[in-house]
Amino acid sequence: MKTKNSSLPSKRAYASPAAWVRFLVPAVVGVTADLSFKAWAFPDGVPPPIYPIGGPQTPTGRHPAQFYDPQPIIDHVLGFSTTVNHGAVFGSFQGAVDWFIPLSIIAMIIILGVFLTSRANHALVHVTLGMIIAGAIGNFYDRIVFHGVRDMLRFYVSWYPYIFNIADALLCIAVPLLMLRWLFVQEPQTQNTSPQPSSLGE
Repeated sequence: MKTKNSSLPSKRAYASPAAWVRFLVPAVVGVTADLSFKAWAFPDGVPPPIYPIGGPQTPTGRHPAQFYDPQPIIDHVLGFSTTVNHGAVFGSFQGAVDWFIPLSIIAMIIILGVFLTSRANHALVHVTLGMIIAGAIGNFYDRIVFHGVRDMLRFYVSWYPYIFNIADALLCIAVPLLMLRWLFVQEPQTQNTSPQPSSLGE
């Protein structure tokens, strides 16, 4: 007797044009938005860092944080204030830019690998991975070219005094979404519907 095979499709993202679109569109749009906004915010580029890094740096950008309060973008919510971060997230590890360059390369390779091996129907995974690699590329470019990350956005809240950029925002949105998806969306198990051998006497 024939049985139907109800196993899940095993097609991977690397073989799916739709998956590539979901991955590449947020990646390209994110990188373009991040680098374009940075170029506008810092029309004269970024001066070389003053060593030892961690001390006062040369004010730069259209609205230097050293001189001015944030210029409102959205009143009482989001402001514009330019600075350069020569460290990592939240201003930590100042002066360690050279360490973050190889780490960024490794992270981008891992992100691409996760995308390629994901299932073709994992739409949210593809979009969030595209956003993550856009954020990684945007800040990686800054560290290579300027030896620091150009930041220009700040919330009007006392508990979050950090200045950030579009790449940071993409990472902070996409990473939690991806974690929540992996934590709370369970994959259906494939069912083994292969015929069982008949018992003797049937």
